[in-house]
Amino acid sequence: MAVLEGGQIITKVLKQENVEYLFTLCGGTIESIYEGCLNDGIKIIDTRVDPSATMMADAYARVTGGVGVSGVTRGPGHAAMIYGLATAHMMGSPLYSISGNSDADQIDMGGSQEYNQTGLVKPITKWTRLVAQTERLPEYVGTGFRKALGGRPGPVHLNVPYDVLYDKIDDAEIDYPEPSNSRANGRIHGDPEQIDRALKLLAGAESPVIIAAGATHWQDAAGALLDFVEATGIPFFSRGGDVNAITRPHPLFFGMASTRFGNASKELRNADVVLALGVKFDTTISYGKPPLFHQDAKFICVDIDAEEMGKNRPFDVGIIGDLQPVLNEMTNGVSQHDFHKPTDWVERLSLVRQGFRERLAKAENSDSVPVHPLRICKEVRELFGDDATISLDGGDASLFSHMALDHYHPPYLLFTGPIGGIGQGVPFALAGKVARPDQPSVLITGDGSFGYGIIEYDTALKHDLPIISIVSSDEAWGIVRHPQIQRYGLDRAVATDLRAVSYERVAEALDCYGELVTKPDEIGPALQRAADSGRPAVINVPTIFTSAAAYCPQ
Repeated sequence: MAVLEGGQIITKVLKQENVEYLFTLCGGTIESIYEGCLNDGIKIIDTRVDPSATMMADAYARVTGGVGVSGVTRGPGHAAMIYGLATAHMMGSPLYSISGNSDADQIDMGGSQEYNQTGLVKPITKWTRLVAQTERLPEYVGTGFRKALGGRPGPVHLNVPYDVLYDKIDDAEIDYPEPSNSRANGRIHGDPEQIDRALKLLAGAESPVIIAAGATHWQDAAGALLDFVEATGIPFFSRGGDVNAITRPHPLFFGMASTRFGNASKELRNADVVLALGVKFDTTISYGKPPLFHQDAKFICVDIDAEEMGKNRPFDVGIIGDLQPVLNEMTNGVSQHDFHKPTDWVERLSLVRQGFRERLAKAENSDSVPVHPLRICKEVRELFGDDATISLDGGDASLFSHMALDHYHPPYLLFTGPIGGIGQGVPFALAGKVARPDQPSVLITGDGSFGYGIIEYDTALKHDLPIISIVSSDEAWGIVRHPQIQRYGLDRAVATDLRAVSYERVAEALDCYGELVTKPDEIGPALQRAADSGRPAVINVPTIFTSAAAYCPQ
């Protein structure tokens, strides 16, 4: 007979769900979970601040396509991880957050560090529950996985009172649900009549386009997408602010559909038919309206979530279903329609893209001192672009990186997403290294945003995660300072400047590799030295103060 604490029961379920890592910051209310992790072979990655644990779990989920699990203590630990949870919520990432609480019989009595924790996270989760009985832990933990992965993915939260987590119970009395029997494994196929209508509309289009959202990644539909693209010759974009739809470049891929990141996006206003795959029509994609799209364009929407259909943008054809089978069915139906590959339209997009690339090339090849931020992006792309996990952080630094990397499509590009926040860069890079240990994990970041996460270099060294951060140091909160100066004048620009900080020396103080680079032609060799060091590394590059907005298409 085995007697288990509640925390050990939780990890038995996590093990059944093939969870390999718990991202966490310690606290007295969750130590029982650590004991279970040790017993069940779940690796613990402990961070220096609570938000980093949640952010790492989010990024790990994005890279692996599975669930990332984080654990924080009650009260302040729970409150501190909210930003990471909100980021996952707006990205639609299956983050599983577990937090401690006071004893169940002290809830609503003002117990130690006690407040309505589930109420705090309810607006930014698909599902949140407080577990009041130890014997029901397997049921609730399993339900969390079903909720996180079911339909449109998203974050979930489980709140476990102290006594529920530490109470002991006979393992023989516990019913552990089998994952294969507790959630559906089949795929939802599309309505044949609606698929036929969609194909007719696309076949008759002169300038059709596909917008593929992160659902393509979560629903394992990248292969089906490429099959359809190659069968029809229709060009495609990824949804602005979303995870990658594909993990390798393709000649018909034209980058992110966004008014901010450059590329051929400005030509979307000339598309006459838009096939939207799992797209949320929010601000990142101009709500499906001008200026990004023409008001008279026809829209075909495919989504597993019926509640998203018609939101903000009315559709002409709506297909409820899983993207993989729907795209396969559409590919099979191409031969039954008179499709003509839109070569003139693709050539037009290609010319616009080439023009934008040429526009960036001057800055990318600039030998100016201080360095132009686009030169940093070029050096990273040339050294690591084919196989690295690349994370982005900051305002202008992130926008410049999107412009420079978008067309080359690194296999895994991690960034904040629709929430538009900063400070997640180092945790994201760490998670990228955990998920893909044999590939480089590189962060391009602004100096302001890097300040949020630099202490996690201690985590990087502790867990042997040799990430490389290259810091674009323009001594400003640039994305705020530029419009502030334009609006009020340089003499009225306050609270948006930063001191010159020797970030490379901070890294050295944490026993990591650090190097200051002041000349453009030294960046590549410095990055190589950082990679060869085998240690977590920081390359600090003073850069010119320039706005990414000036490079965006009009």
